[in-house]
Amino acid sequence: MTAVYGAVGADGRRLAWPLLEEAARRSWGWDALPPAARSPRGKPFFPGLEDRWFSLSHSGGMALCALSPRPVGVDVELVRPRRSRLPARALSGEEQARFDGSWEEFYRLWTLKESWCKREDAPLYPPRRVETPPPCPHRSYAGAGWRAAVCCWDAPPRDIIWLEIDCEKEGFI
Repeated sequence: MTAVYGAVGADGRRLAWPLLEEAARRSWGWDALPPAARSPRGKPFFPGLEDRWFSLSHSGGMALCALSPRPVGVDVELVRPRRSRLPARALSGEEQARFDGSWEEFYRLWTLKESWCKREDAPLYPPRRVETPPPCPHRSYAGAGWRAAVCCWDAPPRDIIWLEIDCEKEGFI
């Protein structure tokens, strides 16, 4: 079963791997993470553990981690205005037809697209040629100033499990 964990702090990038370690402890009972490797496209994975998949994302002070027995993708983005031409350059024709013009909707569509690409270990560029996920188990999440999505093979979790991660206390500096 897929689980999505999140943490908020000063630097989401510094939170991502400590969040993964705590999520793996809670979900899989691991005391420590095994060595990780990267696919040719850069997707991290645990070699030799075909039933333990994860995905990481961070934006600003947020980090998300998805754990699953099959390939999984997760993405989080802070909602912030960008150049007005970005949606036309980043969204496919079908996505543009559904786009309501708000930055919240843009980031909802973007996180669905990126989480699917992460699950598939597929290229995200050029983004206009990548559609939001075809019918597959995925879920969007929203909060004040952020949007996120998970794309998995089983039923996506309804909620994100929020954890407090103290990078200094845990020795992750």
